[in-house]
Amino acid sequence: MGIFNQIGILGINARNLLYVRPYNKKKAVRMADDKLKTKQFLSARDIPVPKLYAAIRSQEELERFDFASLPGACVLKPNLGFGGEGIIPFIGRKDGGYEKASGTVMSQAEVTEHIGDVLDGRFSLAGVADSAFFEQLIVCDDSLAKFAYKGLPDIRIVVHNLIPVMAMLRLPTRESDGKANLHQGAIGVGIDIARGTATHIVHHNKIIDEVPEFGEIRGVKIPYWDEMLLAASKVQLVTNLGYMAVDMAIDRNVGPVLLEINARAGLAVQIANLAPLRKRLERIQGVKVSTPEKGVRIAQDMFGNKLDKEVKKISGKEVIGSLEKVKFLVEGDNRYVWASINPLLERTLIDRNLAEDLALPEQEDSELVKVKFMLAEQRIQTLAQPEDLSGKGFDLVIGRRELSSYLIDPSKGKDKAVGKLKKLPHIKPDKAKHSDAKSAAKVDELSGVNFLELDSSLVSIDRQIKLLYHLKPVNLEEEKAVFMKDVAYNPQFKYPDTLFDVFHLKEKVAKVKVQLDDSPLGKLFAEKAAEILKKIALVEVIGTENLEPASLELYGDPDERLMAAAKEKLDAKPKHFEQGREVRSLEEAIIEFETVFEEYGLDWKIKVKKEMVTDCVAGKKNAVFLREGAKFEEDRLRMLVAHEIETHVLTAENGKQQNYQLFNRGFANYLETQEGLAIWNQEQVLAYDVSQNYRSASLLFVLDFARKHGFAETYDYCLKLGMKKEEAFKTTLKFKRGFEDTSKPGAFTKDAVYFSGYLQVRDFVAQGGDLRDLYYGKYNLRDIQKVKAVRHLKEPKVLPKFLL
Repeated sequence: MGIFNQIGILGINARNLLYVRPYNKKKAVRMADDKLKTKQFLSARDIPVPKLYAAIRSQEELERFDFASLPGACVLKPNLGFGGEGIIPFIGRKDGGYEKASGTVMSQAEVTEHIGDVLDGRFSLAGVADSAFFEQLIVCDDSLAKFAYKGLPDIRIVVHNLIPVMAMLRLPTRESDGKANLHQGAIGVGIDIARGTATHIVHHNKIIDEVPEFGEIRGVKIPYWDEMLLAASKVQLVTNLGYMAVDMAIDRNVGPVLLEINARAGLAVQIANLAPLRKRLERIQGVKVSTPEKGVRIAQDMFGNKLDKEVKKISGKEVIGSLEKVKFLVEGDNRYVWASINPLLERTLIDRNLAEDLALPEQEDSELVKVKFMLAEQRIQTLAQPEDLSGKGFDLVIGRRELSSYLIDPSKGKDKAVGKLKKLPHIKPDKAKHSDAKSAAKVDELSGVNFLELDSSLVSIDRQIKLLYHLKPVNLEEEKAVFMKDVAYNPQFKYPDTLFDVFHLKEKVAKVKVQLDDSPLGKLFAEKAAEILKKIALVEVIGTENLEPASLELYGDPDERLMAAAKEKLDAKPKHFEQGREVRSLEEAIIEFETVFEEYGLDWKIKVKKEMVTDCVAGKKNAVFLREGAKFEEDRLRMLVAHEIETHVLTAENGKQQNYQLFNRGFANYLETQEGLAIWNQEQVLAYDVSQNYRSASLLFVLDFARKHGFAETYDYCLKLGMKKEEAFKTTLKFKRGFEDTSKPGAFTKDAVYFSGYLQVRDFVAQGGDLRDLYYGKYNLRDIQKVKAVRHLKEPKVLPKFLL
């Protein structure tokens, strides 16, 4: 007795008569069959799809097509194809041709011939003339890639009436030549709709025990399962296909990506699940579904018994409510607190005062803290982001990273929990720790403004933005590898999802602004608030053509005077410099830095990291980071001490002793003066000239070039300036980060402030200014008078020895 003998199996005729014809309008089906139209339509509605590189619609276009414009890794597809026919993934260029996932190589002539077959309609559904296109090659998530032979595994989800009814994972094999098509020899794996775990394994319509060459997969959890079910339901909603299948893949960097939609699917999926599809479709007949979210809940309830009385026994997951009591596991201080359960949030948040009170260990080079707690009798250890949660009624917000082992019932224990909120102990900040701040608050109250509270709010908001994190491409290493093989290629970058709620942060800034007065401190805070809004605006347009205008708004537009000054600086650059002094090893550099820390009485440490863009950088948490394997010429080491320690570290230390955190965090536009002062200081500590003294001026011309050219051209420009390949790539990336398609002109303009800050400090000194006035903390030189007018300002406790 096989599955085909079971009642409820959906055959081809029944599928067409009962579901395809009644529920799928011809217009919607035509769009589903046209992959290019589908991609454009869904992309405009925030459904993630692979990037389109090029389309070829006629023989004339094929004859003119520039294959060099393609990245080495890409996928060739027929637009109107079906069943995976005609699709060829290329993993790179090799021997003048294109290498397939199987390792075989197609010459350009063979690729051209294949495209000709596509145009003639060889692979199209009705044999009609077709188009071919090249799109992004998805790099599969490691959790699934380890079960696939070279190609891309995908997940097919059948949806009807907005309800996902059945799903399977399709794994490429050696037999299928790296393609995920079952009739070509790929493997199908059933998926439990409720839990997203792998069940039965099918090959050529037969159940097998394990994946050949890769082993057991049953029980493996599919990442992003709930998100994919929701995406599938949303796709059905916007396409008006009443019966359909959605094919998705999981990209290693960006998560679920929609590959295509199918208006006639649903047969092989029954075998992979050992379940009749027609029976499931009949169960949901007439069920009223108002939203995709409800459709997903119904699917998991009906086909996974998610709300059964013995849900824990069946699903292996604890059921928790939207508000739960958790027990912190801290040596000598086990603490119970209320936690808000929020699966929409990626990372867990912890109240800043609670984190300080429990003295939770901090993660290196970040603001994250290590937390351990018990939630519903399960132990959780993770990294949490400190936030101001005062007045929220809870001290912890648990994000989805920690919720994979739980089912969430928003109604569970809600009233009971709310009734007990006030009975849990609240965290009381250490009085001694905040004595200076309290004193400052009393003084500030004379003006009717609680600047201490507003200072805390602005710092908290500023911390959440993490601008450089949002600007770093999530697929940087993959795109760099492609570029280094073909320097004419312009990287196509992708960026992480925004970590914060834009509207919420803007509201917080607005609340701060309305409380400020016209005092010097009020003006400093108002300028910082305005800068924060500009940062948020910049994050909002990352990946779009509006990035450069937003960047100019934040960092200023390099004017003719600045460019003229940079040219003057470079014109004075000697043709030859003195030979480098003795080279110091990393170990010798560490000893030198530690000696300087001791001389200045600083409680800072040196930490060595593998992956760093620069050789040395002053970080947060009282640490200076050195790149593993770095070596330093003697003059460069002295300049780094002046730049990182005698500028950045000392201003940070002086800022810590002030009553307001922004002196340490940085007021508006502080970066310009900080970097300008650092460059000025490093010039003064040597009695001779070095090439490093001209870098900030040179970068201004690279920036100017990048604003008018693409990535590949800018990289070539850097090489012509004498940079080595790795330095040229990193420099180009500095200006092209934030853009999705780097072939277009435009730049992230932050690095312009280095040279403008240098000129600012140089002119300040020439006019008789005292550099010691720049060491109260971190602020822009233009704000010196406002800074010195702040009540209870403390004199810098530590200054560079060359200023004493």
